[in-house]
Amino acid sequence: MVVGSNILPKILVLSLKNDIGGSLIAQNTIFGWILSGPVAQPITSLSTQVIETMTDPLGDLLKKFWEQEEVSGAQTQTDEDTICEDLYRNTTYRRNDGRYVIKLPFKPESPNSMALGHSRLSAQQQYISIERNLEKKPDLQKIYAEVLEEYQTLEHIERTNAQEIIRDGKYFSFYLPHHAVIKPDSKTTKVRVVFNASKLFHSGLSLNDVLHTGPILQNDLMLVIIRWRLYKYVFNGDIEKMYRQIYVHKEDQDFQRILFRESPSGPVEDYKLKTVTFGVSCASYLAIRTLHQLPEDSKPKFPQVAKILVNETYVDDILSGGHDLNSTKTSVSQIIEVLKSAGYPLRKITANNRSLLNEIPETHLLDSEILQFHDTSTTKTLGIR
Repeated sequence: MVVGSNILPKILVLSLKNDIGGSLIAQNTIFGWILSGPVAQPITSLSTQVIETMTDPLGDLLKKFWEQEEVSGAQTQTDEDTICEDLYRNTTYRRNDGRYVIKLPFKPESPNSMALGHSRLSAQQQYISIERNLEKKPDLQKIYAEVLEEYQTLEHIERTNAQEIIRDGKYFSFYLPHHAVIKPDSKTTKVRVVFNASKLFHSGLSLNDVLHTGPILQNDLMLVIIRWRLYKYVFNGDIEKMYRQIYVHKEDQDFQRILFRESPSGPVEDYKLKTVTFGVSCASYLAIRTLHQLPEDSKPKFPQVAKILVNETYVDDILSGGHDLNSTKTSVSQIIEVLKSAGYPLRKITANNRSLLNEIPETHLLDSEILQFHDTSTTKTLGIR
């Protein structure tokens, strides 16, 4: 035990013995006897350095451990969250084909004290610059054009006029710059077109500046995976183009305008994106909130689906299962049917038992030979191989 000299008098007891072992003195203390003095034979010594510190590193480490292990409580709803939820419930509806139509959650200050300015000219200059860069990469340019042409084929964009919408000196339209993001390891979408709603234009504000982001509804990834691993039989699937299966109210679509032309020699044309767009700050909230609304609308007929869509989904990935084959098969068929009713196709489906995949078209599977293991047979779910 190492003690400071300032507390030595406090631990001594009135008892002393001389000539211990021929040369040592023994002093009694409240902790027991201590020896001091010279020794005749050589001994191995231990050098100890004591440093006084004002911090409590052990306490800090314990505190961090407790905080890390703490089960998080329910999130407190903010005023912004309440506004977004009220707007969603009061304005969201389903079309005849079952797809949802939502409104963008504009802040109450918009457009009075937070007004957007003109954006088309700057967006056109940026588009032409990106187009020049794409010309140096013909393969990427071709894929990029095909992605935007797919938007037209699926009717996710609509051609509009080149005039920005102005009322009382305020702009009620906004042009989104866009660029390519390459995903070489993706089995399906190698190139994704990303729209930049955070771009500042003439007024010094972006579209994201005048929109509420919305509450965070995304599940904790670790909890989703842990729940998934508790099942004996598991399946996994990806909601294809999840954001783009949800439509935006017609009066809000002009805030999602883009510029595009199929050929550099043709005229630049104006379009408006008709669906929820990745890159708009509230897109994640709107997509997940709509996914949570679907089981509410389907609960009487499919009670099992609510648990899956609310608790066993991470953004557009479904990770669920069951403890016996029959209940798991029921979950697979019900989740596919409910998602399909809202225009959500479930694709890239995998499972750990072949019978769970028997009634699913091969084109909807991630890999038809996924359970025929080879040395190089791997797949990834949420980045985990």
